[in-house]
Amino acid sequence: LMGNHCLSSPSPSSTKTHSATLLDRLFAKTRLDHNALVQTCPPPVGGEMPVGDCTVLKDRAAMRMDSRLVCKYEVLSVIGKGSFSQVVRVQHRMTKKYFAVKLVAADCGSINNELQILSRVRHQFVIRLEEVFKSSTRLFIVMEMATGGEMYERVVAKGRYTESEAKDATRMLLSGLQYLHSIRITHRDLKPENLLYADHSPTARLLITDFGLAHQSTRPLETMTETCGTPEYIAPELLLRVPYSDKVDMWAVGVISYILLSGIMPFDDDCRSRLYTHIITANYVYYPQFWSGSELAKSFVDCLLNTNSMERLSASDAISHEWLSGREDRRVVRTRPASEYSQLPRTRSTRSIRSVTRSDHGHKVDPREVDQMSTDLKRIAQSTKHYGVF
Repeated sequence: LMGNHCLSSPSPSSTKTHSATLLDRLFAKTRLDHNALVQTCPPPVGGEMPVGDCTVLKDRAAMRMDSRLVCKYEVLSVIGKGSFSQVVRVQHRMTKKYFAVKLVAADCGSINNELQILSRVRHQFVIRLEEVFKSSTRLFIVMEMATGGEMYERVVAKGRYTESEAKDATRMLLSGLQYLHSIRITHRDLKPENLLYADHSPTARLLITDFGLAHQSTRPLETMTETCGTPEYIAPELLLRVPYSDKVDMWAVGVISYILLSGIMPFDDDCRSRLYTHIITANYVYYPQFWSGSELAKSFVDCLLNTNSMERLSASDAISHEWLSGREDRRVVRTRPASEYSQLPRTRSTRSIRSVTRSDHGHKVDPREVDQMSTDLKRIAQSTKHYGVF
């Protein structure tokens, strides 16, 4: 260790440096105002320590935090807990700003990919990584605090968005994607659960989060082959097991836009084989009793839910689509109140997004399942006019 640099050599006796990386890039080197903090914390040795009598932290494991983090932030409350991580709310002792800290095991492989990607991005519509503390067993990931909840929760509460609301959300999503794609990052798991609002205001910023499945390309026009994502949002080319590009994110934007304007899923079936067949043939319907968008909105969604990825709009093209860039369409159908909307008659194909299983670790695309179905799916695709992904 030399200053802020980590040096490695081929052998203990060698003096030739093989690599040098700035520790500050991912793992924080805390700089303290000792006069202000001497009464509030021990020296920042980098181990874990109790945070004191914080009554909101009932979990004993959660009550042990990295000492450097505790010196810099006051731990306030637990705001989320999953199978492999938990999230706590903290306040910076100096600036008084609030942040979210995600606690994960230090040997969690997927988080390393997410941290590498987030350390490179800075955009108003992408969640911001502040710093990372590492102990012998855990990572403490300090993130921008988003208090407005998930897009998923807003859609459930509202029934569906007005067209104006849907436009605003879609513009922000596309702006973030345009930036990510420009630096060769493909998200690969866009869905309402992975989109957070910065606050509860109607004009809150939308933030793209959860980069666990994201891919960073090393060269222009590089394609991907890994099967991943969430079933209802996955693009046809992944199901047909052909190399794909960042256009898979654009398919997901089409699904999300449809959801915002109708409150239902464009592709929805409990049977995976039928669900995937609907996707590869773009078999979706604009139900008049649910759809709240204009003809231009339909055109926008159609341009994204195009099974031919080469013809599918890019993020830059989508932002320029007339639905988002043109004058307001006067033929907009006004949204119904959530109470009235929930009483509308539904069929199996028009369930509310509320009834769709939340996308957790048990609701991901199974690559083995897709491999087993791919031959039949290709045969179905070849027999229709929608087979255009090659």
